[in-house]
Amino acid sequence: MLLVGCAGLAQSSPALPPCPEGPLYTVIPMALEDFLAFRPLGFLSVPTHLFPAKHSSFSIALPGEPTPERAVRFPGDVWVTEIWSYRSEKQAGYQLYFQPCDRVRAYFFHLKDISESLKAAFEQAPKECFDFQDSQGVIVKCRVQVLVKAVAGEMAGVSGDGAGVDFGMADFRIEPSGLVELSHYPFDYPYYVSPVEYYPPELKAQFESKLASWDGSTPRTAEPRSGVYRTDVATTAQGNWFWPGVNLRTNSADLSFHLALVQDYVDPEQPVFSCGSRIPGVKMGLYSFVPRDAGDINRRFRDVTADGKIYCYDGWISGRTTGLLPLWQLDGVLLVGLDDERTLRIEKQGEAGSTCESLRPWRFTTNSVTFER
Repeated sequence: MLLVGCAGLAQSSPALPPCPEGPLYTVIPMALEDFLAFRPLGFLSVPTHLFPAKHSSFSIALPGEPTPERAVRFPGDVWVTEIWSYRSEKQAGYQLYFQPCDRVRAYFFHLKDISESLKAAFEQAPKECFDFQDSQGVIVKCRVQVLVKAVAGEMAGVSGDGAGVDFGMADFRIEPSGLVELSHYPFDYPYYVSPVEYYPPELKAQFESKLASWDGSTPRTAEPRSGVYRTDVATTAQGNWFWPGVNLRTNSADLSFHLALVQDYVDPEQPVFSCGSRIPGVKMGLYSFVPRDAGDINRRFRDVTADGKIYCYDGWISGRTTGLLPLWQLDGVLLVGLDDERTLRIEKQGEAGSTCESLRPWRFTTNSVTFER
C-alpha cells in the first residue's frame, strides 16, 4: 500500500501498479445534472483558502439551500487507502483517499456517507482518533488505513454534509513549478493537479463544460480551463507570501498569518489581495481593484519588482469577483514594495475618501509589515 510521510514523497510498493501513460479515469464522479459547477483550481476563501485552493470542488447547492444527497462514484479503477470520519455537534461525514496507481493519490472530502462495503472496512480496521476545537465546536476525527479495490463507477458515497464535495489529486510524477520556496509547504502541496486533465478527450470536454463560478453562471475560458493554484512569479510581488518565521510545513497550518497577491479563479485578469490578519488596519478578506499596465498605481502584481519603488493601490471594487468571491472594502490605500526579491513590505494608509494621488509622496512608516517567500 502507499506509504506517506511528511518528510518525503510517496513511496510505492508492489501492492499498487505503476502509473500508465495517458488517461487514468473513465467516470465523472457525479452525474452532470447533479451539480452546478466544478470549481477550477485556485478559488479563494479566507482563511481556509487564503492561498489559492489546490483542489477543485463540486458545487451542489446555492448559499442557504440544503445540500442534497447525490451519488459520488469512483472515477476509475482505484484502491482506497485511507478512510477518515469526522463529527461535531453540527455535522458528520467522511473523507476517502484513493489511488489509481502507485504515484497518484486522490481524495473525496465532505461525503455525508460512504458505501456499505467501505463503512464495513472502516469499522473493522484499527483506528487513530483525535479531537480539536474550531468554529463549529469540538470535532472528532478518526482515520484507518486500508487497501480496498474499487472499480470505475462504483459507489463511493453521497454528498450532503453541507459543503459540496471536494475532489483533489496529487501526481508525484510531475515537476513542481509556480512556487518559489517548496520547503514552506507540506510535502505533497506542490504536486496537486486537476483531475479533469486525466480523462480521455470526450469525457474531459464534458467535465470542462462545468468548470465555472460556484453557481455555474460564469465559465472559466482562460487556459488552462481547469485552473491554476501555483501562481508565484519569482522576483515579483505575485503569489503567496508568508509571515516571517511561519510556514505550512514546519510550524503552523493556520493560513490566517499570511498574504497572497493573486487572481480570481475564473478570471485570471482580475487581481485579488487575499489578506490574513497581520496587516494593521486591514480586515481579513479579499480586496480587488482595476489593474493598470503602466505607472505606480494599481499595477499588476507581476509587474511589481524589487526596483526601489513603492506602488499604491486604491479604488476598491465592491460586491464580488467574476468568480463570485465576496469582496471587502478598505477605507484607505495599500502601499506595496519589494525590499528584495524574497521580502514584500505592505502598509495600509489613509482613511475613507483617501486615494493614492491624495497621499503622495508615499513613504512606509513603522506601521508597515513584511512578508517573505
